[in-house]
Amino acid sequence: MGMTNAVSSIKRYGFAINKNDSNPATRFIYLYDAMGMTPAAMNYATGKFNYGSWGDVWFIKGNKPCMVKSDGTIDYYLKPDDYTKKEDGTASDVANTSYGGNAMSYIPLVWIKRWEEGKYECFSCCQTQYDSDYKAYAHTRADGSVMDYKLIAMFEGSYISSKMRSLSGQTVGVSQTAATEISYATANGSLWYTQSFSEWSMIADLLRLISRSDDAQTAFGYGRGGASAALATGTLNNKGQFFGYSAAQSTVNAVKVFHIENFWGNAWNRIAGLMNLSGKIYTKAIPPYNTTGSGYTNTNLVPAGTVGGYANLTKMTEHGRVPYNAAGSATTYTCDGFWFNN
Repeated sequence: MGMTNAVSSIKRYGFAINKNDSNPATRFIYLYDAMGMTPAAMNYATGKFNYGSWGDVWFIKGNKPCMVKSDGTIDYYLKPDDYTKKEDGTASDVANTSYGGNAMSYIPLVWIKRWEEGKYECFSCCQTQYDSDYKAYAHTRADGSVMDYKLIAMFEGSYISSKMRSLSGQTVGVSQTAATEISYATANGSLWYTQSFSEWSMIADLLRLISRSDDAQTAFGYGRGGASAALATGTLNNKGQFFGYSAAQSTVNAVKVFHIENFWGNAWNRIAGLMNLSGKIYTKAIPPYNTTGSGYTNTNLVPAGTVGGYANLTKMTEHGRVPYNAAGSATTYTCDGFWFNN
């Protein structure tokens, strides 16, 4: 007679990134239950997203667009391929500025472990907490309790009547101070704030996981580059959960991942829980946040290299992956630009 360790039945999906390999695709290897899975990516020829082996994994399958009241109540879900309609086909409030709430992406609970091992940056996630090393920072409240789901804005913030709103067909708010951005976000109610580093890191790492690549623009869509005015919200309302265009097709269109429009490109975003304080990068995993760095963790990483260059050195901290050196290129390492002011 034998005993089965219950922990071993929990599926874990992970990757390891070889810091010494500059190729954004070959630097990744899959770990645990991700081994042997087919990566996901946009098929630019057909204009459809190819989920590979990932379509039925809980954080993809359970991710839904919805309208959420200002008190945090989920009002109703939207048609995933047409946000102008509710699930039942009737008209939605996705572009209604009089609606008492916002359009949000429902992200089910994800438990995450991040660490470094030799030359590797490592990430693993699971639906049920595997052990105490796995944290759910993006889903954790200020009191330490963990939520079953997280709601992240589907659209970039628009300033409507001194509130930061997530609605379709609106002008993206730009050129405000951090204090004003926060006051506009919290004007929605006590549950609202600007986007956090924990939220951003969770989405970014899940994208790396399903694409098995550091080149998100090639895998998911280029997004809007260049110096033209920011795109209005909602240009991809009928394109589904993931959608984007290749650089060859367009560099002035939006990109969408997990029902979140323009997760990169289009406008600069300040991220709560991530600060450069006099040349050192500080992070904070859970609220409450501030703009002073009080209660933040010093990563001891010092931004260096060519300001406005491309990140080549990163560290997988417990709170999220942090770039700290710009000596790469648009097609090597992270393939991402790196701006800093120490």
